[in-house]
Amino acid sequence: MENQADSTTKKLHSCQLLLAAELKRICEKHNIKYFMIAGTLLGAVRHKGFIPWDDDMDFAIMREDFAKFLTVCKAELGDKFILQDMFSDKYYALPVAKLILKGTKFIERNASKNKSQKGIFIDIFPYDSIPDDENSRKKHNKNTYFLKRLFLAKQGYTIAQKGEVLKNIVYFMLKILSLFVPKNYIRNRLDKELRRFEKENTKKVAALGGAYGYTKESVERKWFEQTVELPFEGITLAAPKEYIEYLTYFYGDYMTPPPEDKRYNRHSALEIDFGEYDL
Repeated sequence: MENQADSTTKKLHSCQLLLAAELKRICEKHNIKYFMIAGTLLGAVRHKGFIPWDDDMDFAIMREDFAKFLTVCKAELGDKFILQDMFSDKYYALPVAKLILKGTKFIERNASKNKSQKGIFIDIFPYDSIPDDENSRKKHNKNTYFLKRLFLAKQGYTIAQKGEVLKNIVYFMLKILSLFVPKNYIRNRLDKELRRFEKENTKKVAALGGAYGYTKESVERKWFEQTVELPFEGITLAAPKEYIEYLTYFYGDYMTPPPEDKRYNRHSALEIDFGEYDL
């Protein structure tokens, strides 16, 4: 018999597919290049759909198209959806947009005390240019890292987990510092720093809000110059044409699933409510 975790994950996947279809519709209508990344791309190639134990979907749009995407969504989104970013939700602090399904709830542990809108979502990362010069990259990494965490602390997100003593000390210090800096100032400084090299045609780009950190998230721009359609749970979604290079870089032998004790989701949801989609 199917256990409750499997049932919940399958319902979550069904909701995320609705969100992915809306992203695809808008981007294709307005000639905006989007593509699957991370575990979503891995699932498309290895499973022709979701990684069975995964609980999210990740997409990316190059920074030069990202502002257009945000603008188009204000007029184009269907009435079942909300687009959330640092500027549309005054409590939200992540440098990545979320497409959210209205009438649902998905509360992650690190955002449980934060007041931003929370629903079942897919992530849409802007891919930012990063400098070719190593010293400039180090400085960019340091600046974006500090500003991201200062903004998270200001907005009430939990940065450290139980038992992470050093992280808790750092988070406490950031929390104190953030009391003396206006929220909009931090947000605008962060946005400016993320986009610092957007006018430059650098060799590499990065999802600076990604889970792997600045260095690992730094990937070759040429991998994303063209896209292809890949099957995904009965539909097709866009992928970078050079997805083999991308997946090998991130996962090595990507066609071999990890051992069972390494199969877990990473969002640590404290509460999920499917609303009208609880079928």
